[in-house]
Amino acid sequence: MALSHTSSLTTFGRRGIRLFANSQRDAASCSSKTIHTGIDNLAPRYSKILSECEPYVITHKNNLSELDLAPFGYQIKEEHLYDPTRLNSRHLINSLHHLDAACFGSQEMVTPRWVMFDCGEFPGIVFGFGRKAVKLDDRVRHAYKLMDDKDDDIFVPFSMWVAIRCAEEGAWFGHHFSSANFIAEKPMPGVGTITKVFGMKLAKISKQYGATQWDNKSLGIHLALGPMNLLSAFTPAHTHPETLTYRIDIEEERIVAPLQAGWKPVQEGGGFYIDCIDHEGIRKLHDDIEKGSRYRIIRIERLEHGRQRLWLEVLVQ
Repeated sequence: MALSHTSSLTTFGRRGIRLFANSQRDAASCSSKTIHTGIDNLAPRYSKILSECEPYVITHKNNLSELDLAPFGYQIKEEHLYDPTRLNSRHLINSLHHLDAACFGSQEMVTPRWVMFDCGEFPGIVFGFGRKAVKLDDRVRHAYKLMDDKDDDIFVPFSMWVAIRCAEEGAWFGHHFSSANFIAEKPMPGVGTITKVFGMKLAKISKQYGATQWDNKSLGIHLALGPMNLLSAFTPAHTHPETLTYRIDIEEERIVAPLQAGWKPVQEGGGFYIDCIDHEGIRKLHDDIEKGSRYRIIRIERLEHGRQRLWLEVLVQ
């Protein structure tokens, strides 16, 4: 909540005064803080995220030697390397589940704690950017159940990307992404993109697999990192059958580009499109895939009333 005059401070109370002081201090530090990464021409929105947040990773300690703990030269602090088998990870992990519930509860896709541990935190990674609770707005703190003054110094996630290592060399499956932007009064534009880019660099990914829905508004984050090779268009093994599965072949130059000033998503191209509510078209596309056809998604066209079209190229007919 932004506070700009004395009466607001009085109304909001001691906590409001502290938040106002923190925001003034953070603004001053961000204006003079220089972010050093291996990325040239970093766009201001991403510099802001790196100034106001810090990266963290959750994984078993035996996995650390296989990870790049300084993605793009941005070192993850030792205190932000969390082992899910250790008690000092409990506050961060609790907040992960509160964030997951806030983002996916309405879609009946909340991840049970045992699934997050068995499939993500222990064998894979949970990577994201976080900050102390005192720097979060009240809406986010309420979602995280951290409203007491004693919770101010707890480090909590603002974003998370869960990825699971595959048997295939260099391949990981992106389980899911979420961020407090869904609930924050003052969201951080771009936090999804920078989280996924840094997470892939950290895990040294060469092939990223994933599953998502045709109407998912986060598809743009995935497409920013490269064309999405379709593996399925209709997936009844998933809770939501109209789920597509995909593979992105990772090239560092390509995944860094969206973080640079002046970058724009692909606006043209594609031989045909699938509307996100074209159920018959989705099924036919999947039938063609099973018969040997190959396609890739290259861009999104936003439509009215929350609909979108996905434009595809034919690789093998």
